[in-house]
Amino acid sequence: MPYAVSKDGLKIHYEIVGKGKEKSQDIPIFFIMGLGMDMRGWMFQVPHFSEKYRVFLVDNRGIGKSDVPDDFFTTDDMADDIYEIMRREGIEKAHFVGASMGGMILQKFASKYPDNVEKLVLACTLAKLDEHEKEIMRQGLKFIKDIEVDKIDEDFVRKYIDTLFDTDPEKILRFISKNIFSPSFSQENLDFIFHFFRDYIRDGFKVKGFIKQVYALLKHDSSEELPKIKAETLIITGDKDRMVPPRKSYFLAQHMPNSILKVIPEGSHAFMFEMHECFNAEVDSFLSDK
Repeated sequence: MPYAVSKDGLKIHYEIVGKGKEKSQDIPIFFIMGLGMDMRGWMFQVPHFSEKYRVFLVDNRGIGKSDVPDDFFTTDDMADDIYEIMRREGIEKAHFVGASMGGMILQKFASKYPDNVEKLVLACTLAKLDEHEKEIMRQGLKFIKDIEVDKIDEDFVRKYIDTLFDTDPEKILRFISKNIFSPSFSQENLDFIFHFFRDYIRDGFKVKGFIKQVYALLKHDSSEELPKIKAETLIITGDKDRMVPPRKSYFLAQHMPNSILKVIPEGSHAFMFEMHECFNAEVDSFLSDK
């Protein structure tokens, strides 16, 4: 079970799957998951991409088998964690795929470590939270803790951190599930979703780490860095994403000069999960295109 040590001394867990089969596919691929989810969120990508690539799966700090720091942290810190994994493995360049918060982390990574990025995929992600996402957070607070607030920001998280730590993890994941999946997928896959999150609560989800990741999201702003990202980038989203509206992906595409935008009809925030064959095909085509 490999770990890298972060700049501030945390153990960051990652796994490597697949060896790659073709010389043209020697460049490995990193998958970076979103808020509150560990590497199992890529369960439908691993079998597909490990056939051709060395696949690196990372548990972001605070979640899964990675450490939860005592202090608050940022998406910059999580970008540095990825670099430390590359350094430990002797990797100079890789492809990167990030979903939601994972895409926010990779925006920071690609602007900070441009020479280490071959191609970049940003799925259902954004440059900065606005009132849409903060309203969802307010709804979440009401659902999870019966707390009503007018304003939610990093100062709120700092002020109520002890209260937030004492939160039922099942309620958190129920609220997230309600917002990331399409209604039809939720109705047709109730048992699957229930068992998926039940297992995650048992051996991967950490409330303290989740809350500190929320803080990192509230602090995140990559708006000024987008034009500096030189890697060829696929920006991909679903047109039915209720968590992060497609307009956020349009913003990224407008400000990233070497990017292309793909919008998936009927795609939810979790379309890489629900519509994995479509997602995998789009990413595979992009990475393979010379």
